[in-house]
Amino acid sequence: MINKTQLYIFIAVLLLVVGLNTETFSDTGSLDYREAVLDNGMKIITLEDFSCPIVTVDLWYHVGSKDENPERQGFAHMFEHMMFRGTDRLGPTDHFDYIRRVGGNCNGYTSFDQTVYVQTVPANQLELVLWLEAERMSFLKIDQAAFDTERKVVEEERRLGLSGPYGGLEEKALAEVFKVHPYRWPPIGKIPHLRAASVPELRDFWTRYYAPNNATLIIAGAVKHEEAQTLAKRYFGWIPPQPDPPRVTVREPLPEAPREVSLEIDNAPLPMAGIAFRTTPLADPDRIPLELLSTILGGVNSSRAYRSLVAEKELAVGVQCMNICLEQDGMLALGAAITPGESRMDDTLAALKKEIKRIRDRKVRPRELEKAKNQMLRALVTEHLHVVSKARALGAAAVLEGDASRVNRRLDAIREITADDIQRAAKQYLDPDRALTFRVERNLKGFFNKDKGNPEDEAPITGQPETDPPAPGRPGAIRPEDYPASPPSQGPMDFDPTPRYQETTLANGLKVAVVENHEAPFVTLSLHLHGGAWCDSKPGAAAMTLSMLSRGTGKHDEKAFAEELETHAISLSAQAGMDSAVVSADCVTDQLERAASLLSEAVLTPTFSPDEFNKLKKQVLADLMVSSEEPSYLADRELRRRLYGEHPYARSARAETDDVRALTPEDLKAWWSAFARPDMAWFCVSGDIRLEQAVALAEQAFGAWQAEGEKPSAAIAQSPEPGPTQIYLVDKPGDQSQIRIALPGITRKDPGYFASRVAGNYFGGAFGSRLNDSLRVKKGLTYGARGGYSARRFGGEFTVSTFTKNESVPEAIRAAVEEIAGLRDKAPGADELENTKTYILGSFAGDRETPQAITGDLWLIESEGLEADYFQKLLAGVQGTDADACTALAKRTLDMDKLVIVVVGPAAVLKETLEPIAPVTVVEAKEAK
Repeated sequence: MINKTQLYIFIAVLLLVVGLNTETFSDTGSLDYREAVLDNGMKIITLEDFSCPIVTVDLWYHVGSKDENPERQGFAHMFEHMMFRGTDRLGPTDHFDYIRRVGGNCNGYTSFDQTVYVQTVPANQLELVLWLEAERMSFLKIDQAAFDTERKVVEEERRLGLSGPYGGLEEKALAEVFKVHPYRWPPIGKIPHLRAASVPELRDFWTRYYAPNNATLIIAGAVKHEEAQTLAKRYFGWIPPQPDPPRVTVREPLPEAPREVSLEIDNAPLPMAGIAFRTTPLADPDRIPLELLSTILGGVNSSRAYRSLVAEKELAVGVQCMNICLEQDGMLALGAAITPGESRMDDTLAALKKEIKRIRDRKVRPRELEKAKNQMLRALVTEHLHVVSKARALGAAAVLEGDASRVNRRLDAIREITADDIQRAAKQYLDPDRALTFRVERNLKGFFNKDKGNPEDEAPITGQPETDPPAPGRPGAIRPEDYPASPPSQGPMDFDPTPRYQETTLANGLKVAVVENHEAPFVTLSLHLHGGAWCDSKPGAAAMTLSMLSRGTGKHDEKAFAEELETHAISLSAQAGMDSAVVSADCVTDQLERAASLLSEAVLTPTFSPDEFNKLKKQVLADLMVSSEEPSYLADRELRRRLYGEHPYARSARAETDDVRALTPEDLKAWWSAFARPDMAWFCVSGDIRLEQAVALAEQAFGAWQAEGEKPSAAIAQSPEPGPTQIYLVDKPGDQSQIRIALPGITRKDPGYFASRVAGNYFGGAFGSRLNDSLRVKKGLTYGARGGYSARRFGGEFTVSTFTKNESVPEAIRAAVEEIAGLRDKAPGADELENTKTYILGSFAGDRETPQAITGDLWLIESEGLEADYFQKLLAGVQGTDADACTALAKRTLDMDKLVIVVVGPAAVLKETLEPIAPVTVVEAKEAK
């Protein structure tokens, strides 16, 4: 239940997962890949997968933050940005634009050891991606203007990381773990280092590391090996290699004694504690027993540390243990988020140490080892669901482990591990004499300090500007005579948007749908309810009710239920959104009957135990303590309340602290009794299953379920009519502000909905959209800006979302408002309109790569009462949308005199600068309404 992204930030830091690609183990079948090496040293790996008409192209450069000059931290990450800025033939948004217009998506990430660019496109557009990647490998444009703009963008990304709860913890923790190795700093970098850099330094970094002999290309998807290898040679074979780049040779010595450190963080809503041990590099064979050990120790809800600290002693609201390996080093960390209230830091650390000692002293039980292995085997199967995951696994093995074949040897390696191996690894690596213990005490000083700022912002720009840049291109790069002058692109692929499924209805009224897909031995069972948080009589009731379903049934208490699920690697989740709720279980095929039985238990015989309810309440309240200090959370919350008034959409499904405190187990029982009934539910089985088996399974699990009484009804309050434009300034210290702008929108049944999909996309739905082009690409005000129409079941909204440093807030708001007005007044050009349409049409098939995605389509049709041919009409409607329809919709829905504007930032700094834009109402963060 605990939001790990927020609550386990501390543990994640210990595990180096910020910016890290945590590659999971490969699937249970072999990946039938092919390898080749071009004459220039570039490695090519291809994988055929015709399950969906898409192809993923990953380009791995063997360079990360560890390869940087210690005085230029952030160079590798800087290049992740610079690589999208164009060449002598491409403009600053062209890479994104070309990919988007064919229905693809692209991104990149920088870690400690690698920088990776990822693109997924319709399979017939492979040449387009290869041309674009070859362009920036050989003729990247690196000039002062691009560097100045992207440095501003990176600075905003850096401020974003520092602005929320536990901001800055990552750096402090890494500096304690590593004293010598360059893993001691995070990939995001430092503002003063980038401000001291010059463009020639950047160009030298690119020349040295972004060469073909330091790159590995992965092509995975619906393309034959021979074709992919031939195309790779055509587009990359001519690029000259560079001398092999220098490699990091320093190694971090093992600790000579235990250490304990207190990390002073001035924005820590919850106290946290952790114990870390250095382990192994990625390619070390001990990685697998350490992964299994971490699962047993604290990887799942039935793990030792979770049972002890969370379920039994209630010392913590969350526990996590993971073993994360980098190319040259690794770490296992066990951490806990301590229960709010009276701090029991010492007791928590003592309990963690006790569990570490216990796993060192005694062999793990056979059932524990079986459970851990099953969890890993499940990961192997789920990785086969997406072609992008297969490509990532191959890339990580080839680049970071030095051997792509490792992806096909892990299944046997997992099965061979014994309890003796686990104990040996525990004794060898979890040595108390080499333990690093962390303490983070609760500290809210940073959230209330009106003078809080980022000292890095004071650093001057000292890098010497370059006034006469050389022409783009690496030394010796000359395009072949027959090389395409422009990106090769194909027309759209033919496909049928009709979801393929079968359906029936049980005697009790429960509708059953079956989506067959035998690509992987994996099945998802999902029971969807028409009731959601919109029908809460007490806010938060639906979300808490769904969260309680796995905390005890008529046959199993919470402990036994978790043990049964996790031993057999069955994932059961239950959550309520505003418009509906869902309970789902997924598993490998041979656990299907057990999964259906446990799902049935959770739905038909939940106990809503008062003890478990109180534990859950503590966890939810702890999560809210963290969320309520997050500037983005405060912005979204204030916007909902101002836009929707008394309408249910004014709150989140989880609700707020006072709402959660007011809930009782009886409230949950009442909600479930009223809204969980077969005639208000829809059951779907998707994956490796046949219709007959699925129907029999549904009958066995839910055939006896009966509805009692009349269907409940719930009245929905109307949203208020928007008043004159107003700025609501939520007062919160910091050097960066969150910005939201909104107006009421439309639902899917509005005649302008198809036009809203088109207009919203070219307005703010892509990197090259009008909004992002203005605020990020041209002005460098933000790391990202997005916006457009969102249609929901009972309403909709038009929103803009971004963030920027405080002194740029008025400029960012004015620029965003100008783009909103432009959506009304400036019709899309022919290319803008056509490129948007081709993106929507071209991405449709790839977005439905898995049977689980098809389930989502079917539930949309069911829950909103849409016609069975809705998706055919959607694509036809998009194709038929013209410029007049887009501007007509904008003029009808966007009243520029009635904007709701929310800013979260320091009122003392911002209020006066915002008043020329619109009247300002200051709202205290703790009282935001």
